[in-house]
Amino acid sequence: MFPCSNVMASVAYNFMNVDSNAHSKRYSDNEDNKRVSCTVDMESDTTSLRRAKKRGRKKSTNTADGHKNKVRVQVWVQFFKVGEIDTLKEQYTADVIVRAKWREPLLDGETQQSGVEIADFSKYWNPKLSIENTIGDPKEVVRYRVVFNNRGDAFVSEKRTIKGTFMENLELNDFPFDVQDLTVTVASELPSYEVDLIEDHDNRHIVNRLSFVDEQEWHLYVHTECEKKDLIIDQMEMAIKRSALSVKCRAARRPGYFVWNIFMVTFLICSLSFATFSVKKDLPQNRLQLSFTLVLTAVAFKSVVNQSLPRISYLTYMDKYLLASMVMLSTVCAWHGIVTLLPNKERADFIENVVLGCLTIVYVFFNVGFVILIYVFPFRKRRTMQQKDREYKLRHKHKKGVETYCGQYC
Repeated sequence: MFPCSNVMASVAYNFMNVDSNAHSKRYSDNEDNKRVSCTVDMESDTTSLRRAKKRGRKKSTNTADGHKNKVRVQVWVQFFKVGEIDTLKEQYTADVIVRAKWREPLLDGETQQSGVEIADFSKYWNPKLSIENTIGDPKEVVRYRVVFNNRGDAFVSEKRTIKGTFMENLELNDFPFDVQDLTVTVASELPSYEVDLIEDHDNRHIVNRLSFVDEQEWHLYVHTECEKKDLIIDQMEMAIKRSALSVKCRAARRPGYFVWNIFMVTFLICSLSFATFSVKKDLPQNRLQLSFTLVLTAVAFKSVVNQSLPRISYLTYMDKYLLASMVMLSTVCAWHGIVTLLPNKERADFIENVVLGCLTIVYVFFNVGFVILIYVFPFRKRRTMQQKDREYKLRHKHKKGVETYCGQYC
């Protein structure tokens, strides 16, 4: 019995020793497995990151189509045909040709013939140009050609012909002696850090005055001006903007119609108010009747003028003149009502003569001062536009002479 107990004790002791070693080995094996698995996972993550970077490089290269930096797109605009300028709706119709040119490395060496039209343009990079200030759905025809410079570098030339209506915020402070800008805003749908629209210095913007439709009412200038601006893509992300280029020509309104039909008629109506002083002071009802008729006539003229202008919150030169004439008529009406309250007849005659003389002098000085004011301020802008036209023609003539000289002797 004792030997069996010793045997059982030795077996239990050996079993405990084996189990503890097995547990420690099993724990160490699990730790090693975890380390190996972590190492494998880290290596796989590193490999996947490298693959992702390679894919990103490939993707960025494919999307840019060889353009690694910001692409400069040269733009020039031709106002081929300017139609009617609608003052009431603040818009104008025109046929405009927008030409754009940018560098395309993928076309280097494919063809050496300049001006060849590109049949399939979908595989090349596109700045996605658009006209921002068009109204409705204008008719557009877009063509792409490949051109080369003197060094053999390939460029894509885009010709976009637009026929439609363009929106323009008219500045009517000087109406009817105003000069208006007719603007075409070319913008890219891509952000400004990818595309930069610049003016084409090799080709000048052109205004075709021969096909101007509204020549009877407006005078179209030949010079143009260009302004670069940035448009906001999203109001929530103000930092991201689009590059845009605004090319404008100018047109001056011919004021002859308004001078003879509005200003002159209003001047005559207001001048007739002095004839009411010839009616006896004993008949104030006749005086007031004539004066009120003249006031209502001036109000009718004011309503006619308002029909040809948009609802603006400031006064034009015509509004100022008509309102001043109505103030003059109202003053005459007020005096015809006051003169009946004077008790002394002889003194009333003297006072009325003084009032008549003062009103006449004030009205004459007002009209002379108004003419001088128009010549100094609104017509100064017209003189500036004429000076810019002369400078524009001189630059074009000088440039044409240089090109002719270089073609003959260079």
